[in-house]
Amino acid sequence: MIQIQSFDLRISKIFIILFILFLISPIFAKNQKREYVFVVSPTTGIFSGIRVGFGLDKKYENHIWELTLNYKSELISHVAGPKITFKSMNSSFFDSIYLQANKFWNLEKKKSFLILKVGFFLMPPLSFATDSGVDSDNNVYFCPLITVGYGYSFKVSRKINFQPSLDIGLQSNLINVGLAFTF
Repeated sequence: MIQIQSFDLRISKIFIILFILFLISPIFAKNQKREYVFVVSPTTGIFSGIRVGFGLDKKYENHIWELTLNYKSELISHVAGPKITFKSMNSSFFDSIYLQANKFWNLEKKKSFLILKVGFFLMPPLSFATDSGVDSDNNVYFCPLITVGYGYSFKVSRKINFQPSLDIGLQSNLINVGLAFTF
C-alpha cells in the first residue's frame, strides 16, 4: 500500500487518457479479428456503486478473450463516532481502475468464463473514534488490485450479454459478486 499525501490528479482525467489510448491501439494491430465491447455493472450489497468499462474482444480459433479497461466507484459507509461528527455513519468512495480479462471457451461468448483482474484502487481515509481522540488521516492510499474469478454469460440479444460473476482477491472488498451487461 502506497500512501499519497496530496491527491490532486482526478481519476476522470486518468480514465479519459487510458480510454483514448485503448481506442487507438487497435489501429496498430496486425490481426483485425477484434470487436469493441462496453460494460455496465451496478453493484449492491455492502458496497454500492457502479462499474463502467470498454475494451475489445480478441477472437482466436476456438475461444475469445474479452479485455476491458474498467472504472469502478463504490460507496462505503463506516462508523465515525457520534460524539465527534454528530452522526453515526460517514461515507467514502473506493475508486478502482483495472484491466479485466475474461476467457470464454467458445466463440459465442456463452456459458462459463474465467476472470482475471489487475489494476489499482484508491482507499480513502476512514475516520474512526478511538480512546485517544479522532484518527482523521487525510491521506489516500494507493493499493494493488489482483483477483481471479469465474462467471457465466447469457445472451440477451445478438449484441447484449448478461454476465453474473464472482471473483476473489486483493480489492476493495475481498469477494466481489458482479452483475454485468456487455454491449
